[in-house]
Amino acid sequence: MKLRILLPILALAWLMLPAQAAAQDKDTDKQKLIDIEKAFAAQPNAGPEAAALAKKHLYNGTVNQVTPMGRIGAMPRARIVEMSSKPDPNDPNVKSSQSVSDFHVDVYGDTALVAYKETNTDTGHKDPALNVTDHWGCLDTFVKRKGGWYIVGNACSPDQPLPQSEWNAAKKAMANAPKDVQEAYH
Repeated sequence: MKLRILLPILALAWLMLPAQAAAQDKDTDKQKLIDIEKAFAAQPNAGPEAAALAKKHLYNGTVNQVTPMGRIGAMPRARIVEMSSKPDPNDPNVKSSQSVSDFHVDVYGDTALVAYKETNTDTGHKDPALNVTDHWGCLDTFVKRKGGWYIVGNACSPDQPLPQSEWNAAKKAMANAPKDVQEAYH
């Protein structure tokens, strides 16, 4: 009699194991995605570390972006890695610090969306109007390939209107960007 009662319970537990494993995998993936976001925030300045991070976590193809200034564009990973490897020669003394918080992660199989808040502080710009602290709401899109997560898209928006002086200075800086960057973003 006990065996007849115990067998269905064991069968149900056995059937639930894959669901529990999938939930654990999803939680592991969510933490990996948050760790990637935190790694980028910890390396906001161009240099070898930032380039290595971009090479490791950007999709090996085209990466799409909506910039905080409302421009849309796309560039190949190789070009982003190259630009991440050294300071902008037009404004070489810029230093940034970033913090990220309030993560919300949704995993849809081999695609994921990571929403978060970012605070970015810049100093050292030639144009003092760009030496500011901005607060963004961001959404990154990832795809999973061969067990790794890769960014395919990024969008950030200011949480309040930017001062006109910052807006004008950012437009001027974009006009001094390399021609391929100017052509990639509109």
